[in-house]
Amino acid sequence: MPMTAGQRTVSVMSLGLLFLSTPGRASLEKMKIAPQVKITPPVQTPRRVTLKNRMIASWYGEKFQGKLTASGEMFDKYKLTAAHKTLPLGSLVKLTARSTGRSVIVRINDRGPWTKGRDFDLSEEAATELGIHDRGLTTVEAAVVNKSAIILAGAPLR
Repeated sequence: MPMTAGQRTVSVMSLGLLFLSTPGRASLEKMKIAPQVKITPPVQTPRRVTLKNRMIASWYGEKFQGKLTASGEMFDKYKLTAAHKTLPLGSLVKLTARSTGRSVIVRINDRGPWTKGRDFDLSEEAATELGIHDRGLTTVEAAVVNKSAIILAGAPLR
């Protein structure tokens, strides 16, 4: 992390005081400078997320169009994305609507839903792909998907 102007000023003044307080000729070669210690952030162990057999999915669209998501990107109701409370952002999840039998792969880019009893908030496009746009709510089966497995299978990532 770069030093602020105030930190640089204090460093330069400290070095000047050190030279002034040293008897005789002071030189940088005689000074013992402590090595910099690299501070590493603690390693975060991944959360174990278990998906239930039956989960409730709803969808959100126009009201949130263009607003910032938890991942830092703008919400786009035309992309295949979803919100989940605990799955890591960027996770790919295959959702299958039990009522229609249709499936879609969504990328988790937001947190929620915050309505009790709901597990996923889908983008409007994902709801349309599942055939649940008119219903609003549906029961889904969910499975986390390995991104490399999709690429190897030749399925397009949206």
